[in-house]
Amino acid sequence: MNVIDAVYDRFCESRFKLPSPLEVAELERSLGADFPKDYREFLLEYNGGTFAEPEIVPPDDECPVDCLTFLCGVGATFDVAELGSTMGLNVFEDNVPCQVLPIGYTLMGNMLLLILRDEDHGCILLKAAWSSECFFLANGIEEFLTLLREPQEEQEAAE
Repeated sequence: MNVIDAVYDRFCESRFKLPSPLEVAELERSLGADFPKDYREFLLEYNGGTFAEPEIVPPDDECPVDCLTFLCGVGATFDVAELGSTMGLNVFEDNVPCQVLPIGYTLMGNMLLLILRDEDHGCILLKAAWSSECFFLANGIEEFLTLLREPQEEQEAAE
């Protein structure tokens, strides 16, 4: 079982309907950006969904600890989870063609961002709510998903 399957088996509450390759290509075209290969494959095989709020273990002490609420998808069942929606994209000025794509949200209202510009293509950041502060999380969707674990309080209660 791969990392993404394991995370989905453990934490995913519901998944969005899988998109066709044509739908993903059309989204890329409308955004004027190419998704990293691993993220495109992730959309075609998993397409985001809602999660049981697993903790995101930050890679360093600078980044706040938070919990994953949902990952956006193509054709999501609620507006804020629609990948590439103007609701998420309007947060950023001068983002045409798309260089910063909101791909998820956290329990504390923080945004997960996929960087689409050349030098950082594929990086995932956490953007703090009500702030311009961003924190590096991972170099791709699979690496990001390896950061998920049971919330610390639940782990301590089980011990």
